[in-house]
Amino acid sequence: MSFNYTTLKSSKKYLRVRCLDRTCRWMVHACAIRESGWFHLHKYVGKHTCGIDHVTGKHKNVTVEVIASLILNFFIDNKGPSSKEIERIVFRELHCRSSYWKCWMTGVIAKNIVRGTPEHGYPVLPVFLYIFKGLNPGSINFLRVDEESGRFIYYFMAFGDSIHGYAHMRKVVTIDGTHFSGKYEGVLLSAVTQGTQNHIYPLVYCVVDKENDASWGFFFEKLKAFVVDEPELCVISDIHVSIANRLTRHYLLAHNSVCMRHLDENLRINHHCFNSLYLYYHAAKAYTLKEFNDYFNALKE
Repeated sequence: MSFNYTTLKSSKKYLRVRCLDRTCRWMVHACAIRESGWFHLHKYVGKHTCGIDHVTGKHKNVTVEVIASLILNFFIDNKGPSSKEIERIVFRELHCRSSYWKCWMTGVIAKNIVRGTPEHGYPVLPVFLYIFKGLNPGSINFLRVDEESGRFIYYFMAFGDSIHGYAHMRKVVTIDGTHFSGKYEGVLLSAVTQGTQNHIYPLVYCVVDKENDASWGFFFEKLKAFVVDEPELCVISDIHVSIANRLTRHYLLAHNSVCMRHLDENLRINHHCFNSLYLYYHAAKAYTLKEFNDYFNALKE
């Protein structure tokens, strides 16, 4: 627990603070040492005489900046403590309690210090591209920005090892997008394939502003650099209309299939086929045409 104090005078030359209780003798007087930036402690009374009534559990002078500087030492591999953990750290190290909101805000500030902010990340993308090419021979990466404003639009990235390894993978490529929840939002498009041992093999990553015909067109245009359009190729995706629009333009020979999970969701929500889903899954996992037809005909009934 701690005692609150009030500042009587604070300047470049003097600092005077005392206990919030006027009857208490606790006080600190300090004077600046010329132009050194240091202060000399002129007078200090360290014992509080105000009693237990003025002890507080939430010190108003413990700001989020103060707590953030404290918890920087608790970051391991860019992962910091949670809001609840920050509350315990503040109580243990500073002997006072802090509100949940202050601890949450502290975590945000500390993460920005350790990881950097999006405002800083976007301008250094060209530097990242240069380093990425130097450290990953044979890779493909491309940054597209608005010609007038210079604002970020798309970024495509494929590691050289992923490109070389694709020749030994199954000709089945799954594509999908996941939405960011940060300040600037956006969508991460990705493509993966599968090895002979059924292991997931990542191919490419692409950051775009939103899922539309233009962004998926850019994605397929860059993907064709090493995923060649051929009759043996099968591309699996969800039922997003922009994927269908651009896939048929860039991959005329490849087979376009629908993801089993997304089709399952469509059957449950739009057609209410809850009791027949087991037939759907048997048909989707069938290895022979006869077995597929048997389950599919039973599903249609």
